[in-house]
Amino acid sequence: MMAFRTQPAVQPVDDAGASGATSAPVAHEISARDIVSAAVANGLRAGNGVQRVTTAEVNRARDISNAMRRLPELTEALDKLLPYVIKHPREERFQALVARALERVQDPRALLVWRGIDERFPTSREAFFRVLRWTIRIDGVDAGRTLHSERFPEEPEDPSQLLIYGRGLIELKDFDGAEAAFGQLVEMDNTPESVLVALGRLYVSLGQPMRAREIIEFARDKFGETKHIAQTQARIEQDLRSLSELVPDHADSDDHLPNLVIERVFEMAIAQRAATADFEPRRFVGPVVLINGSLGSGGAERQFTNTALGLNRAIHSASPIADTDIMGPIHVVCSSLHSRAGADFFVPQFVEAGLQIHEYSLFAEYGGRPRYSRVKELIGFLDHLPTQMRTGVVRLTDALNYIRPDIVHIWQDGSVLATGLAALLAGVPRILLGVRTLPPEDRFERNKPEYEAVYRSLLSARGVAIVANSQAAGERYEAWLKLPRGSVRIIPNGLDPLSTATDEKTLALTQKLESFEVKAGFTVGSVMRFDDNKRPLLWLETAASLAARVPDARFILVGDGPLLGKATAYAEELGIADRVLFTGRSPRVGHWLSHMDVFLLLSRHEGLPNVLIEAQFSGVPVVTTPAGGAAETLMPRVSGTVLPSIDNLQPDAIAGEVLAWRRDHQDRAELAANVAKWSRERFSMRRMLELTVDAYLDR
Repeated sequence: MMAFRTQPAVQPVDDAGASGATSAPVAHEISARDIVSAAVANGLRAGNGVQRVTTAEVNRARDISNAMRRLPELTEALDKLLPYVIKHPREERFQALVARALERVQDPRALLVWRGIDERFPTSREAFFRVLRWTIRIDGVDAGRTLHSERFPEEPEDPSQLLIYGRGLIELKDFDGAEAAFGQLVEMDNTPESVLVALGRLYVSLGQPMRAREIIEFARDKFGETKHIAQTQARIEQDLRSLSELVPDHADSDDHLPNLVIERVFEMAIAQRAATADFEPRRFVGPVVLINGSLGSGGAERQFTNTALGLNRAIHSASPIADTDIMGPIHVVCSSLHSRAGADFFVPQFVEAGLQIHEYSLFAEYGGRPRYSRVKELIGFLDHLPTQMRTGVVRLTDALNYIRPDIVHIWQDGSVLATGLAALLAGVPRILLGVRTLPPEDRFERNKPEYEAVYRSLLSARGVAIVANSQAAGERYEAWLKLPRGSVRIIPNGLDPLSTATDEKTLALTQKLESFEVKAGFTVGSVMRFDDNKRPLLWLETAASLAARVPDARFILVGDGPLLGKATAYAEELGIADRVLFTGRSPRVGHWLSHMDVFLLLSRHEGLPNVLIEAQFSGVPVVTTPAGGAAETLMPRVSGTVLPSIDNLQPDAIAGEVLAWRRDHQDRAELAANVAKWSRERFSMRRMLELTVDAYLDR
C-alpha cells in the first residue's frame, strides 16, 4: 500500500482558503493511523473550534470528498480536507468527509476514523453504523452483533439513540427489529423534528417512499411545515410521481417496490434490445468484452486474467480453441484499477501481452451525448435504481454500444449487478453471467435484496446464460433462482503450473525462514486473504496444535488483509511466532508452495479455490473445509482431505488430518508426483478455454 502522510499540512484555512499559522504537533497519545483524531488534536491545541462554519466551507469540503474516487487521488484530497478539520475540530461534518474519502478506496483506516468520530459525537447518526459496517466487513457478522449489543445492551429510550440503534439493526439485516424500533420512535412524544426528518430520509434511501411519506406527514402535523420537512416532502412526492409513471399499476404500498422498479426497467431494456440485437448464430468467436470490478489478487481475478490472455493468445497465434476460430478482438473492462490498494495486481500481465484495460468508472456519462444515448428513455428513472447499477448504466452502456461486441462475459455478482443492465441496453446478443462462489443470499456481507430481481430479469432475456466454476456453486444458484437442474453451465478453473522463480524480497524472506530455530522438517502453509472468511486465527490455533505435537513443524502464511495485524499478534500470544513466516502479499506464490509439505485452507465460503489447485499443481496435498466447490478440487486420499464440516472445527482435529499427510523424504517425492499428475489433468488451461468458447457460442 502506498504510504500516506499521517501529519498533513496543518495550516487552518479561512473562508477564502488562505493559510494561517501552523498548528501545534500531534499529541503523542493519538494514534498516527487515525489521521482525523490527530487533526482534531492539532486544532484543539491551537485553540480552534470557535470560528463559525460557513456554507461555502462545507460545500468546498464536500466537493473535494465527492470528487475523490481513485486511490492515487487520496493523498491530495486528505491534504485539502484535513485543514478544515483542524480549523473546526468540533464540527462532525468535516471529519465525516475525510472518513468517506477513505471508504471510497476501501482504506481500512476508515474504521479508526469512524470510531474516533463516534467517540467524539455519540449522537452522530452516521458514525456508529459505519463502525458497525466496517466491523462486519473485517471481523464478521458475529463481531458486529457483539458490538451492537455492547453499545445497546437495552433498547434506548432516547429518540436520537433509538434511531442509531435501529440503523445498526439494518446493517445487521434485522429488518423486522429495525421496523419495530422505528415504529416506536414515531410514537414517542419527545421525538424531535430532526429525528423524524432523518427517519423519513432513511426510508427514501431504502426505497420505501410510501413509508417515508407517512413519517414526514406525521412530522408536518406535529411541527408544521418547516423548511426541512417541506424539502423532504417535496423530494418524496417527486419520487412517487416518477415511480407512478414507471410502475403505474403498483399497489399503494412499499411492498416489493424496489424489485418492481428493477423488473420494469429490465423489461424496457429487453424490449429495446430485441429490436436491435443480432441473434444469428456464430461459428467463430467475434468481439468479446470481459468485465470485472478490478484486477486485484483474488482467485476470480486470476481466472479472469487467464481467460482474457488465453483468448488473446489464440487470436495472435491463429490457434483455434474447441475447433473454433477466435477472431476477437478481446476488450477488458474493469470498474476501476485504482479504487483500492492492490486493485491492479494482474495489470503487468496485460501490459506484457499488449492488451489494454479500460476503467469504466472514468468513462463519460451517456457517452458524452445524453440526447443520443442508448439510455435516454430511462434517464428519468435511474434515481430509483441501486447506485452501483446506475453508475454502470450511465458510464458503460454507450461504450458497449460503440464497441458492439458479440459477447459480454461478466464476472462476479457485483459486476453482474452493476453492468448486466448496461449490456442489455447496448443490445449485446450473448451475455454470460459468471458466478464464482455461493449466491448472495448465502453470504451475509454481500447480500442485497435487489440481487434476485436482477438475476431473474437478466435470465428472462434471450441469449443470457449463467456459468459457474464449480458444481456446488451452480446447484446453489439454481436452487436460489428456482432454475431447472443443469441450467448453470460449469467451467472449472484453468491454470498453468506456477513458476518457482524468486526475487530479492522473496529471497530475503526465505533466508528469514531458514534462520528459524525450527529447521525444515514439516512445513504447513497457506495463501489467503486475512479476513473473517478465511479464519486465520483458527488456522494459527491449528498451527499451535501441530507445533505441540511435531518439534520440527513450521508454517508459511502468504497474503495480507484486514486481519493480518491481529494474526501476527495472535501468533505471539500462542507462542509460535518463531515458527510462522508471514510473507505479506506476494507475486511469488509458486516459490512459497515449493517450500510446503501440506496446504491448509479453512474458508467459510469459496467458489472453486485456485489456491487449492495451484498447491496440488505444485505437488502439495491439501486439507480444506468443504466450502463451496473446494471438495471438487481434490481426489480424497490421493491429493487431499476434505474436513467434515465448515463450522464446529476443532484445532486438534484439523491438526490430525494435516498430520495424516506427513511423509518421509522418499514417500514425499512419490506423493508430490501423484498429486501434481491428478490435478494438472483435471484443471488445465486448455480445458477451461474450450468450455468457455462452447458457452460463448451456446453449444
